[in-house]
Amino acid sequence: MPFYSKSDSIFNTGFLKSFGLAFCWLVLLPFLTFAQITFKKGVVIDSVEVLNTTGESFALYLPKSFDTTKPSSIIFVFEPAARGAVGVAPFTEAAETYGHIIVCSNNSKNGPYEKSFQFANTLFDHVFSTFTINESEMYVAGFSGGARLASAIAVLTDRFVGVIACGAGLSADPSHIPSVQSFAYVGICGNEDMNYREMLNNKGFLEKTGLKNTLITYNGEHRWPPKDQINKAFRWLSIATDTHKESWVTNFNAEYQEADLLKANNEQLLAAENYDRLLRFYSSHFSLDTVKTSYLTLTGSKPYKTEVKALQMALAKEDEWSKRLFDRFNKDIQSPKSVNMSWWRKEFEKLKKLEEKGAKQQKKMIKRLRFSLFAAAYSRGNPNLYSSNNGQLEFCKKIRNLIYL
Repeated sequence: MPFYSKSDSIFNTGFLKSFGLAFCWLVLLPFLTFAQITFKKGVVIDSVEVLNTTGESFALYLPKSFDTTKPSSIIFVFEPAARGAVGVAPFTEAAETYGHIIVCSNNSKNGPYEKSFQFANTLFDHVFSTFTINESEMYVAGFSGGARLASAIAVLTDRFVGVIACGAGLSADPSHIPSVQSFAYVGICGNEDMNYREMLNNKGFLEKTGLKNTLITYNGEHRWPPKDQINKAFRWLSIATDTHKESWVTNFNAEYQEADLLKANNEQLLAAENYDRLLRFYSSHFSLDTVKTSYLTLTGSKPYKTEVKALQMALAKEDEWSKRLFDRFNKDIQSPKSVNMSWWRKEFEKLKKLEEKGAKQQKKMIKRLRFSLFAAAYSRGNPNLYSSNNGQLEFCKKIRNLIYL
């Protein structure tokens, strides 16, 4: 029985029952599939066929410690452009550290959720019938639209211990919003990412729901986070989910050293974020007097307060610019033949001048704003998302060219 049915608007409970049965069966009669199929460990396998489907496949990574005689933890990854190997790559170091299997669909991509749920459904069926999975340590992750999908799957099934949402927050569908679920949620976002403001707001929302969560930010744009940020996410997840206790001391020391290094490099906001995460989640297990002192010294300093004020001003300015540009974009996309491109050229010239003379937070804001509009124009060409006519496509092409002249 699938955990998602086409006739349903949300995931049903079939997955919970079918997975429970599949897990018990695999414990009793393990590894029959491995009598016939073996996979190389420690390498990304680009394409593994999903059984009983036509043209569906996934990328796979088995850690070097993988043992067919033991249940394995697993990370299901969703990539917005269905590039399985691309989605697997950032997680390989964490997989080796914690022994996770990684799988990423080569079919699920930005578009209707129903179709992605169906691909996820067949992927889960295949994986649970091929590998012995530790059901108490399953994670779901994604980037951009894949992050929204991953969060939706976690909410609708409530069988995953952790969510790693990179570069985007939650789905807009009310049925995909967490309420009583028990998973831990870690967001990862570059501070030049177009969804940075969204991820800040997302963290505030999740705090109100009571869901255990954190937000990891770093200097970067809208793309898959580098491996060191994924590793940081799993260091947090190990303590947030009460797993891999043998690594807690190592993880704590790594987090503390990174916070100190960020502080030494005058990355005031990133350092404060790291100290705060240590104080919030490690206090039950470690003495944090020195961490608290470092945090209070930093947040009470003039450079930190100046940077906080600069960020607040940049976010407010970003809201103003975003409203003006997107109001105009939404109007012009409806009447592309009457677009005044000189208006757009003047606006982008203003942004360019602001970027040239602006301080760090203003420069980051303009990068976010520019890419946000670029992404909106680019997505209009995705037939899975929009039905755009030739005039609209041509207008969007002109916008994209103006943004990155």
